[in-house]
Amino acid sequence: IMLVLVLLFVIYCLWRLLTYRPDAKHLQLPPTPYGRLPVIGHLWRLNSVKPFETIDYWSREYGDIFSVFFGTQRVIVISRARLMRDAFLKQADNFSGRPTLFVHESCWGRGHIISDGDENTEMRKFLSKYLRQKIGDARGGIQVALIREIQNMIDSIDAKLQRGETHLDIEQTVFYVVGNVLTSFLFGRTYPHGSLEFKQNSLWLQRTLTLMERTAPLTFLPWLRYAPPDGFGYWKMKKQAAEVHQMMRDELEQRLVIIDYKDESKSDLTSVLLRKLDEVRSDRSATVIEQSNFNEDRIAMLMTEMFFAAIQTECNTFGWAFLYFIEHPQVQQKCRQQILAKFGTESRVRWSDRVHLPYIEATVFEVQRCANIAPFSVFHRNYHATTLDGYYVPANSTILMNLYSTLVDPNCFRDPHAFEPERFLDDNDELSFRKMHGLYLYGLGKRICMGESIARCELFTVICALLQRYRFRKIPERGYSLEKKMELTIHADPYELLVEPL
Repeated sequence: IMLVLVLLFVIYCLWRLLTYRPDAKHLQLPPTPYGRLPVIGHLWRLNSVKPFETIDYWSREYGDIFSVFFGTQRVIVISRARLMRDAFLKQADNFSGRPTLFVHESCWGRGHIISDGDENTEMRKFLSKYLRQKIGDARGGIQVALIREIQNMIDSIDAKLQRGETHLDIEQTVFYVVGNVLTSFLFGRTYPHGSLEFKQNSLWLQRTLTLMERTAPLTFLPWLRYAPPDGFGYWKMKKQAAEVHQMMRDELEQRLVIIDYKDESKSDLTSVLLRKLDEVRSDRSATVIEQSNFNEDRIAMLMTEMFFAAIQTECNTFGWAFLYFIEHPQVQQKCRQQILAKFGTESRVRWSDRVHLPYIEATVFEVQRCANIAPFSVFHRNYHATTLDGYYVPANSTILMNLYSTLVDPNCFRDPHAFEPERFLDDNDELSFRKMHGLYLYGLGKRICMGESIARCELFTVICALLQRYRFRKIPERGYSLEKKMELTIHADPYELLVEPL
């Protein structure tokens, strides 16, 4: 027995020697809140409606970096602007990975959002170049589609007002604008406002988003997919994902058969990607990365991700914007006065005009900061072991970017829970980028949201168009709440407002 014990001790010493990490010797892992349970970890302690508040509380209790267990998975949470810059800017390459996300991979496949390494880098370069061209194209770009859809929206609102309908669901109203700009950008086509096909697609989209919300717990507790009655919607999600993917594949197949994508004048993303696909297929020197990125399955997956990532976040943000406008009528009026002083009621405001409207741009930033609709961004992964704030971060850790805590940090924003667009203006009432320290609305680093420029363009242009023509007020005897609730993103309770022409 003594010989066996000695042998085991020697084996243990050899194992410790072989797995010795110099940088971990005197360092600890980030602290962990109390209450970790077997199997479920700290999930039971999260506020089910406002998990961002629990995470924010822990960040104030345990520091800007701490560990929490979601199920059996250790997640390292990084909070506050200073530490986020240290991780996602100073160590950008290391923290640009993505962990394996069970529901996303098993239902949707490994698309652009959760890909990493060279594969993701090459696709981001391709898409970044394309998006810059689409934003800047004065003849056939996103701004042209946006102005067209805004006019359709105004015509629709005017028609309602003529019929005596003065109550407006702002999220549903802008859904047509956001949806048509998106389908124009992705597929080169739009739907008539109020069309049956568009309404069916809207219902289909809502069903899919509802299933995504239901399956969220399976990300860290995948065994729950076998729980009765329907495994938290997992099996319905797999079926729905297969139908969505097939719909996108059918779209690609139709374009391949018609061969209209070969026309260089067609600049929608589908046409551009299919031309690139032809190029890769005919190029014998094409790299493995190019062949992996440019095939029908990956293109269909990319289209699906871009559609879902854009449409819900944009509509949610518009909902918050006009909720703040009716809660703070003085802000609404000040925005309107600046628009009318520069452009009157007829001249259409464009994205390039924002330099003349600093208060409106500051208001849009403040809406996004206060709404805080994506409090955690998408999970990150670090490729290599490193240290942050004196703590050891093992390689391949799952990293949570706590954007919520940064956007309500009093060190960055005075009185952070107040709605004050003026906080972003200097003494000359011009936009002050110095005062935007910590305003990380779209993430940070190499995985920052690629749709930022499009989202900002849509928010600014649509808000200006609506405030230029209409006044918005609360409907008498209706209750309105700024209470935040989280599903896939933070949203407000559904509401209608009273719209009046100027």
